[in-house]
Amino acid sequence: MFGGIPLLPSVGSATAGTAATCADPPRPPPTKGLFPPVSVPPQHPARRPDPRRRNRATAREGRARDDDRAAARVEKLAQQSWVDGAEPELPVRTTRPEDVVFHLGPTNSGKTYESLLALEKNGRGVYAAPLRQLAHEAYARLSAQLPPGTVGLSTGEEEIDPDAPIVCCTVEKAPMRGDLLVLDESHWVADPDRGHHWARLVLTGDYREMHLISAAEAYLLLKPLVSDAKKITVVNHKRLSRLDVLRTPVRPDVVRPQTLVVAFSRKAVYAVAAALDPQRPGKVGVLYGALPPATRREVIDRFTRGETEVLVTTDVIGHGINVPATTVLFAETTKFDGFERRPLRTWETAQIAGRAGRYGLTGHGTVGVLAGVTGLRADAGLLKAGAEVARGDAMSDLPKRSPRLRPELDDLGAFEPVDLPEALTRWMAWARAATRDQAMTADDVTSLIVRVHALLPLLRGPLGTAGDLWTVWRLINLPIDYNPPRRTRWLVLAKAALQQAAGQSVAPETVLEPMPAKGTVEDYEQAAAAARDAQTLLRSFPGVAGLTSEDAAEVEEACADRITELLPDAIALTASGRCSACGAGIAPWFSTCRDCSVGSAGRGPGRDQHRGTQHHDGYGRHPRPARTGGRATGGGRATGGGRAAASEGGGRRGSGASSRGTGGRPGTGRSGRSR
Repeated sequence: MFGGIPLLPSVGSATAGTAATCADPPRPPPTKGLFPPVSVPPQHPARRPDPRRRNRATAREGRARDDDRAAARVEKLAQQSWVDGAEPELPVRTTRPEDVVFHLGPTNSGKTYESLLALEKNGRGVYAAPLRQLAHEAYARLSAQLPPGTVGLSTGEEEIDPDAPIVCCTVEKAPMRGDLLVLDESHWVADPDRGHHWARLVLTGDYREMHLISAAEAYLLLKPLVSDAKKITVVNHKRLSRLDVLRTPVRPDVVRPQTLVVAFSRKAVYAVAAALDPQRPGKVGVLYGALPPATRREVIDRFTRGETEVLVTTDVIGHGINVPATTVLFAETTKFDGFERRPLRTWETAQIAGRAGRYGLTGHGTVGVLAGVTGLRADAGLLKAGAEVARGDAMSDLPKRSPRLRPELDDLGAFEPVDLPEALTRWMAWARAATRDQAMTADDVTSLIVRVHALLPLLRGPLGTAGDLWTVWRLINLPIDYNPPRRTRWLVLAKAALQQAAGQSVAPETVLEPMPAKGTVEDYEQAAAAARDAQTLLRSFPGVAGLTSEDAAEVEEACADRITELLPDAIALTASGRCSACGAGIAPWFSTCRDCSVGSAGRGPGRDQHRGTQHHDGYGRHPRPARTGGRATGGGRATGGGRAAASEGGGRRGSGASSRGTGGRPGTGRSGRSR
């Protein structure tokens, strides 16, 4: 008893009737004090820290530090004074437009037709569009109405009277000054890759009158760019023909003439064409982005003339191209957008569905689903929503991205090529701050910085004398794809231009590869793409390796002619959508079915040993057996040659080594589930 408070026995001490044993965990010693000691739970051995968790935490901390450093650098660059102490200014036009006319409405509503009438009546001006095919269509339409020599064409790959009073061109080739501008598909101002061309043309173009053609949803993006106009007129257009949605899917054997069938990859296009070709041999065409422009025009012309009854196409058809199609069928409604495979947006669906029932070419249009192609599925609900947008009965989900602004060389204040990375970074920081309260935003110029860094090793060597600032700026802005596998091609062409400027000899085949003597359609497509890249270089740097852009154009045209000859056989004999071993229907992105893949890997018999069964699911695969809770007998852990990337086994990942089965087929070594 201490101060009237009884002292309880210590937890760790032995009391009457009890004894401490060696098996008990160690106890803390008795504590002297007013209150008894607190019971301590048994101590377990300390767990070893998970190195993966520690590595993840370290990586997060490292990324956070890098982000902080980058933000501090950007802020510092933004606060630094510009060259000569003067900051750049946002680009502005020197002459206010007298009238800006917005032509808003759904597809097939006469927006382009009325704008071209205004251009024809004016007699001078520019028609600019995102695609060469659209520029060609406008050129042909105006040339048929106006005297010879009045209309010219400029697409970057083809020049016909570029100094004519009226010029039809792609947006990148549009002059920044003129009398009247017709800008088709103006909603491309929100495009993350090319939208800056639209933004600069609309924001700084010195035109007396401008006609902007767009979906209604883009009006709020475009209006701030022309807020200085003396007069703004909005013309709302309504669709000129009906557009109905088919209630039931259509099978390949009942597809009618004047039909567009849509898929979203080259392999899928050929798989669909192969499914349609047996019912109409030689009457099925294909259209996709990898085809040379001349081949695409020939394919569209054949469909327009009726020589091709059914055209299988990617979404390249959805950018305003006019064809006499009564029906548009979707074989699939998902696409890979460069980052992920995702469902179509309603505005994308509407742009494609709106090709059906073109006013003046056909009657009313219909849109529906094509069924019966293995591995491809279309969402009927999405098509219904897209048709409502195409009719103008609903608003679309067009992305509301702010127009992007990209610098010109004069905006940067750089003196040497080595200054460009820092100057571009500084401009981007300044422009983001300057446009914070504007209806636009600064474009991400990281791709230009990456290209400069790729050239710097060359510029530090003997080629440094040739790499003046203007030359390097033109090289990094060449419209040549910098994504693999064409990234190396850009660097080879840029090096050739620097070598030529430095007086070094350049082999012609370095710049322009000869056309293959023989090969497949894909071989000639790649050769045509290389020739197009050479044309792009030679227009900006004529004479490299003693070549001209006309030399490259001849190679591309020869490749296009060869592709046109090979396409019918390529469609009839394509392996896309068929197992290369047994011929069973499979999804277009595979080359062999599950059974043949398993048989070839030595993990079990092929399809011919499965009692001839051919019951495939939607992806050309056998239905998987039910799980039973035990490992597959007769094989247990399946062995094989690793991941089968181009086969169906185990889905997209393939059926590779160490695929542990649960509930597999007895005696085959096949598993019911791979993990």
